[in-house]
Amino acid sequence: MPVDMPRESYIWNLSNPNFPEKTLLAPSPLCSMAFNQKNPDIVVGGSYNGSLSFFDTRAGDASGVVKPFRTTILEKSHHDPVYDVDWKTVGKTLSECVSTSTDGKILWWDYKSAENEPIQSFTLSEPIPDAEGNKVDKVLGGTSLCYNAEAGPLSYLVGTEQGYVLLSKQRKQIEIS
Repeated sequence: MPVDMPRESYIWNLSNPNFPEKTLLAPSPLCSMAFNQKNPDIVVGGSYNGSLSFFDTRAGDASGVVKPFRTTILEKSHHDPVYDVDWKTVGKTLSECVSTSTDGKILWWDYKSAENEPIQSFTLSEPIPDAEGNKVDKVLGGTSLCYNAEAGPLSYLVGTEQGYVLLSKQRKQIEIS
């Protein structure tokens, strides 16, 4: 990441397109953002350094600068930029979201969780034959997420750098590695 890369991201109001309504100031530049469907004042941003930041747009200073009320622990986050993030659309609280990165992981988060680390993890991989013909898992880099209600209540379509579209389902007991 270049040293002089700006960390500001902006929320615009179409009624006043000349000036941003809010400025989100994350610890690392944001690559992706999503508004919470149940509470649109809550925004999650996926960062260039692999972490997620959660913002409350009602907070902030007089100039409209909003800093995150929570940022995930870098060691427990993605190891590449977070290219897509989406809120879970099932459940009562809607405090959970899912993120994907080119590090090959899908991580599920709950911003209300005290641990401040992923609640579940899934590795995007495809078995491919090696030189001896044995199947070896190749990690695929995630670049986009899309909720797919037709495939089940917790299913996401994930687009990868390699051109694959995978169906990922959240599971109950996944070991975090």
